[in-house]
Amino acid sequence: MVDFNNGEISLPSLFIIAGAVLCIILAIILFLVGLAKVASNRMLKPPRLKRDWTPKDLGHDYENVEVRTSDGYTLRGWFIDKGSDKTIIAIHGYTASKYEEEYMKPVIDMIARNGYNVVAFDFRAHGDSDGEITTLGLKEVEDYIRIIDWLKSVKLNKAKKIGVIGYSMGGAVTIMLSARDKRINAAVADSPYIDIRSSGQKWIMRLKGVMKSLLLLVYPLIVRLTASRARINIDDLIMYKYASRIKIPFMIIAGRNDDLVALGEIRKFYNELRRNNPRATLWVTDSGHVRTIKDNPQEYEEKVISFFKENLG
Repeated sequence: MVDFNNGEISLPSLFIIAGAVLCIILAIILFLVGLAKVASNRMLKPPRLKRDWTPKDLGHDYENVEVRTSDGYTLRGWFIDKGSDKTIIAIHGYTASKYEEEYMKPVIDMIARNGYNVVAFDFRAHGDSDGEITTLGLKEVEDYIRIIDWLKSVKLNKAKKIGVIGYSMGGAVTIMLSARDKRINAAVADSPYIDIRSSGQKWIMRLKGVMKSLLLLVYPLIVRLTASRARINIDDLIMYKYASRIKIPFMIIAGRNDDLVALGEIRKFYNELRRNNPRATLWVTDSGHVRTIKDNPQEYEEKVISFFKENLG
């Protein structure tokens, strides 16, 4: 037995200290895993944005419409009939909805004022639509294919040509949708995420203090948990793989001060896109994330509407 009085620790005491240290380490691990689970849950279940305004407040008659997804959810949206045979689909971003007022409200008005029919739906698990969790864009692409099916059947004479404009996650959906659905004639992606992992990390960087540091520490686990719960392959949410498959006229809008999507990622994606698509264009502004329409509304309308007029008629 070792004598404690001589500054030495007995073997039983050593086991007690080792056990205490192990318990502390396990507690820290359990805390970090729990934090990652909470963060993943919040990522998959964004708050639902609902407002009181409708297109009628902008002077546009509309109808409430519904589309059923392949896995049984009901998506709810608006259809604005301007008497055209061309329809433009406006797609909101993550945590937003068709009620979003910074970019959805002005773009819906802008499209309708220029004589195009407008479709605006809420993503699954957003706004008025059914659904418990978002899949961050992957199953949402399938949902918009169903929306286009609906347009081509119920609104055939109103959708002889189809345009799409999407914001943030909606921009990424626009990219994937344009790569898959040949019925789209022209598309605009405003501030699309290019690498979901990178943009998710930048989202955390918006936070302050200890919580930011802790979430960054467990971020790889957050990504893994989120992908597992949503039953998605995170590699399918990296946009570079879709660039070579987009053949339609395609405009990307990006901001130098975007804190969620690095301009370098946008340029890399655009360069990949241009290799096989000479009709792709890139407009870089000094704005932040999805803020060009607010910062430069007149120029935004001129460029976007000119793009659609040239490619939809």
